[in-house]
Amino acid sequence: MKNLVSIVEDHEQTALELRQVLDQSTDFRFLKWYGSGEQAIKGLAIDIPDFVIMDIGLPGIDGVETIRRLRRQLPDLKIIVLTVFEDAASILSAIEAGANGYLLKDTNIALLMAELKVMQLGGAPMSPAIALKIINRLSSVNKDETETAEKKGTAFEQMLTSREREVLNHISLGYTYSGIADAFSISPHTVRRHIEKIYQKLNVHSRSEAIIKGKQVGLLDG
Repeated sequence: MKNLVSIVEDHEQTALELRQVLDQSTDFRFLKWYGSGEQAIKGLAIDIPDFVIMDIGLPGIDGVETIRRLRRQLPDLKIIVLTVFEDAASILSAIEAGANGYLLKDTNIALLMAELKVMQLGGAPMSPAIALKIINRLSSVNKDETETAEKKGTAFEQMLTSREREVLNHISLGYTYSGIADAFSISPHTVRRHIEKIYQKLNVHSRSEAIIKGKQVGLLDG
């Protein structure tokens, strides 16, 4: 069964191109297009898709505020940002508002569809440049904050189950979902559930953030 995808994009040509790609997909199906945040907030509550591709440079209510409001009314909705904005402030604002992924508009079509599959499997799609900016931003935390986080390591360790800590360690070693599933003789679906819980408990939104946070609080070496 194909996952339904709606688009929130004020440029009609961009929306049309995305729709054409979705129409040709074997995994996804286009549902609706909204040209503004206001339209999206009203329409998505009625015709609820599985995923939303969201620009953040919208007229009126901007994309970040739209994401924030959608997250309140549709907490399980998967939202992936597709935008030209690559500054750290925009990235972190969108993620803090509740975006599940962040891609740049120069992402080629094949990679875009691959990243949608990543989100379909429970991951957090990120353009390489975006992931690097997040890593650099998180790595720039001052020494005092890092030391404070390390003191909280025991609390995080107690918060995560032993299996979740094992999964986090395998994530840091570069294992794929299927690799982790094979290592523990569990299903990929169970791996996704473990990773979702790890992200929630550590308050992170991506593999790179989980690894950095895990190292900061002493759950991982290095």
